Amino acid sequence: MHELPATLRGMQLAISSRRISPKEAISLQRQKLKRMDARFHSVVQELPDTDTYHGLLAGIGLAHKDIFNTAGRRPGAGHDAGAASEGLVAAPAVARLDAAGASTLATLAMAEYACGATGDNPLFERCINPLNEHAAVGGSSSGSAVAVAGRLVYGSLGTDTAGSVRIPAATCALLGLKTTHGLIPLDGVHPLAPSLDSVGVLTRSAADAMHLLQIVANTGLLRPAKAAQLRIKAWLPANVLNEEVASALEDFARESASAQTITTLAQHQTLTRLAEIVMHSEAAATHREALLACTLSPSVEAVALAGLVIPPQWYHAALADRGRHAQMFVQEHFQGHDLLVMPALPQPVPDWRAVAADSPGFDVRQLLALHSHMGFVNYLGFPSMVFPIARDSRGMPISVQVLARPFHEADLLAFAEQVELRRFGVNGFTEHFLKQG
Repeated sequence: MHELPATLRGMQLAISSRRISPKEAISLQRQKLKRMDARFHSVVQELPDTDTYHGLLAGIGLAHKDIFNTAGRRPGAGHDAGAASEGLVAAPAVARLDAAGASTLATLAMAEYACGATGDNPLFERCINPLNEHAAVGGSSSGSAVAVAGRLVYGSLGTDTAGSVRIPAATCALLGLKTTHGLIPLDGVHPLAPSLDSVGVLTRSAADAMHLLQIVANTGLLRPAKAAQLRIKAWLPANVLNEEVASALEDFARESASAQTITTLAQHQTLTRLAEIVMHSEAAATHREALLACTLSPSVEAVALAGLVIPPQWYHAALADRGRHAQMFVQEHFQGHDLLVMPALPQPVPDWRAVAADSPGFDVRQLLALHSHMGFVNYLGFPSMVFPIARDSRGMPISVQVLARPFHEADLLAFAEQVELRRFGVNGFTEHFLKQG
């Protein structure tokens, strides 16, 4: 086999038809990871072979954000390269994939302590976007996005506190799924803001994401996909979208037979503020000792420091009101619809120089645009998915974000698969951008 299949399901078909054995498949994937990462810089540490070549995911190579405990190893969380830790058990999300026969090939780069929308981390080499070496990758699950988009691995677990799975998915033409808060265990995951943290999945196709999700999700919580046609509502914000992005989203909404298009989302600003109160407060609690000792890097301080001065009553009120806000959101947007479509990034994928604070070309508006439509979803705790729908004039992806009710990830992925097959074909979303870029 000279060329590895483009998708996880394609590799499974090759294995089941005996065109390749699971052991041979993993050997080829390890060779490719080592060869290609010299260009992309997504790997923190390669992990040893566990000689597991049986099970549902036998022959499938995965690698995960370096924020998860793995067996006998603590994660580096973007602060260092991690280290051996005798007796440490793998995070349940990783352990479930391992038990299904997947081979965890490596740990992957991330923003330090998951603080950063760009994924830029001065402690490690900058990850290179496989679509365009000048383009930003997005963070904080930057290594996960690069490894999957660069075809080093078939999928990756990341974490999402304010867009950290969805932002890099949008910059790298991937499907990035932020799951319902609590669907996948957070045990063994280095925390940032536990009330907002969610484990997510990055893949090149919707079917691959569903395949992994069914393995890592807590039993009994995931709702089955709706059999009837999904009802779509679209939020197309007025006066904030780039012209190319607006045009692509308008075309997509019409194609999706949206029964309703709205230009304002009344709760967006309020929910975003509440999300920021919770994030800053909990990040300060997570890193309190280092904050007081003034030993945190500027990127982490930027997230955590504000939490030291936020009044505790604001934080407690934000948490107390969370259920009410979620109920109101469901009543307003999901009573007559199944999915809410909105922008992922309101502007085209930026270049590094526009979002790196130490660059002469830094534009704070482009940095803020990366997460402007993300954090409020974490406050609600709802599932949210990003995937590409079109190419801009530079050939970079324009992505859509889609929300659903809690635990209705299967509806999101069924919708994504329909779009994927109609627009990009059986090889998934990303292949189109890699070949045409």
